[in-house]
Amino acid sequence: MTAEQLSRLRGIVEAEIETIHTAMEQWRACNGLDENGRPRVDELAERMLRQSWKDKADRRMVELLRLLGRMEEEDFGVCEECGDEISARRLEAVPATVYCARCMQRLESQSLEGARATG
Repeated sequence: MTAEQLSRLRGIVEAEIETIHTAMEQWRACNGLDENGRPRVDELAERMLRQSWKDKADRRMVELLRLLGRMEEEDFGVCEECGDEISARRLEAVPATVYCARCMQRLESQSLEGARATG
């Protein structure tokens, strides 16, 4: 992966981190105090939906921060399965991937075959 491609990917990841950070700030505001300083009382289902979203956003944020750290490693962008370079196009589409498209497709089809055999 070239320095330019890595820089572009870093920009994509950092933009997603910023989007999640902004959304989390809005989430906190929605689950905080009302205009009179009293705790907001939302319906249980809505609160659970918000919590589910927050949990997913938290996991994604951790994944992205780890990804930024991995970008500094010498073997970043190398498929963990076959050792070939993962295309820049694939990394831009799925930044946290550790498999090239060919290996991912093979692993997914093996997983489906295994599920069919047991189910």
